[in-house]
Amino acid sequence: MTCDKVSKARTPNDTGFTLLEVLVSLSILGMIATVAFAGLSIGIDSWRRGSQRIEDLDRRFAVERLLQRQIALSDSHIFRGDNRQLEFSTSYSLANGPGDPVWVRYVIGTNELIYSETPFAQFAPENPTEQLKQTFAGVTSTGFRYLYTGPGGQREWMNTSMDMRPVAVRIEIAGDVLTIPLVNTQ
Repeated sequence: MTCDKVSKARTPNDTGFTLLEVLVSLSILGMIATVAFAGLSIGIDSWRRGSQRIEDLDRRFAVERLLQRQIALSDSHIFRGDNRQLEFSTSYSLANGPGDPVWVRYVIGTNELIYSETPFAQFAPENPTEQLKQTFAGVTSTGFRYLYTGPGGQREWMNTSMDMRPVAVRIEIAGDVLTIPLVNTQ
């Protein structure tokens, strides 16, 4: 048997890639993929941190709104507090919304705000039993201050509440000062 085909030598005009060209192309493609995935990873991390920040702001806004509603509607007869805690009766409940009066207590922790409430009908000052207790983690505060009208009509911020209900309550939450005027301050 004889072979009729003549073997041809390769010429520079032949089409196709050499092994070296394929390896260089794959190396460049690998570098591009590495840069793309690193950028994607940075984007996902930024998205996650942004979402966390939005959740923190939503939680803080909800706490501020609750404080505003409860303090503004507090009872004019029972209101006491100092720099680290605040207690009063109000007609706005965290659990039930507006309605029957509840005894509310806010205590400032190290990196949290602790909330508790008891229906006013079940409240006993010598033995307070909390029916609802909620911890708002991540809500940092430096303390409560109370605005009273002094002799001569001058107003002054104090670190403790007096025997009468204040004109306003101020609380600093995460560096922002929230001043809440009280309704029906007689």
